[in-house]
Amino acid sequence: MKYDYICGGNVMLDKVLFLESPRQICGFVGDPDDGSQSGREHIGGPATFAYAGVRIWTDSVMQCSNIGADHETLFKPWIEKNNIETKGFKVVCDRCNHTILRFMDKSGKYGAADYGQTEEESWLKNDAWQDFGYMKTKPEELEVFTKDGVKGVYMAQNADRTFWKKLSAIKKRDQFKMMWEIEAPWSHKHYLEDIREIAADAVDIFSINISEAQKLFEVESDEDCIKGLQTLDVDMTIFRVGDRGLYAVTRDEAIHLPPAPGEIVDPTGCGNTSTGSALYAYAEGKDALMVGIMANIGAKQNIRQYGVVPDFLSVREESYEMAEELYKNYKK
Repeated sequence: MKYDYICGGNVMLDKVLFLESPRQICGFVGDPDDGSQSGREHIGGPATFAYAGVRIWTDSVMQCSNIGADHETLFKPWIEKNNIETKGFKVVCDRCNHTILRFMDKSGKYGAADYGQTEEESWLKNDAWQDFGYMKTKPEELEVFTKDGVKGVYMAQNADRTFWKKLSAIKKRDQFKMMWEIEAPWSHKHYLEDIREIAADAVDIFSINISEAQKLFEVESDEDCIKGLQTLDVDMTIFRVGDRGLYAVTRDEAIHLPPAPGEIVDPTGCGNTSTGSALYAYAEGKDALMVGIMANIGAKQNIRQYGVVPDFLSVREESYEMAEELYKNYKK
């Protein structure tokens, strides 16, 4: 079967902890609580969340990821419920990446919990170092699925020029739109010239959050981040600003869109999900306003539960209706 969209990158199994209420972290004003946690692991990782961002809108999407042999317990029920194609999954090591994420404050900033507090956490850290290397999706693995008229490809990836040179050659041959979501450690001024070169050669649409953009351009304000992003040779950038929503940035304008309304449970993966939705909207020929709206709706559908969207068909009609309504309202 031919698929229009391919989402490549890492898979993670996340346990989520909050120092404050997730509702406070996401900007909710109301009765406070003393923090929470999901209590168990949930399917995650940039490729899986981006897949969800596309799958909200269409069934014609496949994930291309290397995974651990322990993936089935969590993945199998989700795969069966949503009739998910698995030929893009390849078992390459014993364990998926098991991560413990701790959200710090209302800004949405998060980091790995302090490993070493328990015996389990000490070996989780060792696994994380090892498995990221095993699990990187390679251009050659994406190429298997891009030859049949694929419209768009998503990668969460660093600024390694050798990787991108290979992927650029595949893109030019197969003529798909490329979404690059920069990985956080490479959003640094040190890599700016590499990012410029990669963007000009291989990327149509780019995605970055505010803390990453601030480090990349060594600036603070939204406006200065946008000025920096407009110097990149891409058609559009999804510039994510946490609980304030996002900007759809082109060379000539930046459209600010506040978050789509909805229930707030867990922000983990909202950036990846919104990026996947943005790729779909962009490759389907939507204008910058609708790309931003659909990206925000992807985040809205992700934030309403722990982990990835559990049932795509149950939210599709609602998502399309909301997109049309918001587009009409913003146009007014």
